[in-house]
Formats: sequence, structure tokens, C-alpha cells
Amino acid sequence: MANKQKKGEFSQFGPLYELYVYAFFLGLKIDSRIELASGSNAKKFVEIAGWKSSSPLIDFLLLTVFSRSDEIGFDWNDLEDMDEKELAEVVRKIITFIEEYAYGGLDYLKSKFDNGELDNSQYLFVDLLGDLVVSDEENNLMTNDRSFN
Repeated sequence: MANKQKKGEFSQFGPLYELYVYAFFLGLKIDSRIELASGSNAKKFVEIAGWKSSSPLIDFLLLTVFSRSDEIGFDWNDLEDMDEKELAEVVRKIITFIEEYAYGGLDYLKSKFDNGELDNSQYLFVDLLGDLVVSDEENNLMTNDRSFN
């Protein structure tokens, strides 16, 4: 799926972190949060600090994460007064939140790939997300139709 092309052309999922972020958003959209293996089988991914620093994609991911503070289990108002140990725990929860939704999105992508449902297009993520939005709208219409009967 990663297809780095010549300069000036589109790159599909260029750097690996972009695929990771796209997978996070797909996992979040389909509400697929898959717990990762712990211990020696788990591999460390590139730390967030090593990602492209001026990426709107990363900014959007972090804004999304911070808008889900209740789900993650921290209160913005409490952060300022936390000691290092408490802050480290919040950071661990945030990383787990991102990783588990990314894994859910990667699992979704793998399923699509295994079923031959992925088109190698420069708009792959947009198309996938668009399909999910259309699917949500269709489900809502069907639910509304049933409530009127």
C-alpha cells in the first residue's frame, strides 16, 4: 500500500506514520478498538516525537485524541497539577488509545485487502472513509424508516 513515487507525484501513504494515522481514523470511524499484545511480542512503533512535526494530519490526530479525554480517562483540568508519574500514566493511556484504534483500522484494511476490495488509488483513504460515511447515512435512513412504521 505504501507507494512512494517520483518527486511531484502523489505518494500513497508515503511515510509509515501516515498509514498509522489513517488506520487510526478508520478504526475510530468504525469503532474498532483492538487491544494489542503485551510483552515481548509487541513491537515499538516510531514515537510520536519522531513523526513529521508540521503535519496537519498529526495536528488533527492530536486534536481528536484530546477531544476524547473522557474515553481515554483523564481530565484536562487535572493535568496541570499532576506529578510526573500521573502524567506518564495519562501519556500511556493516550498512546494505548491511538494504538488500539490504529490496530482496528489496520485490521479493517487487511480485511479489505484480503477480499480484493482495495483499489491502489491516490485517494484510497478518502474513498474508504467516504464509503464508511455513506454506509452510516444508509444505516441511519433505514433506522429512521423503521421508526415511522
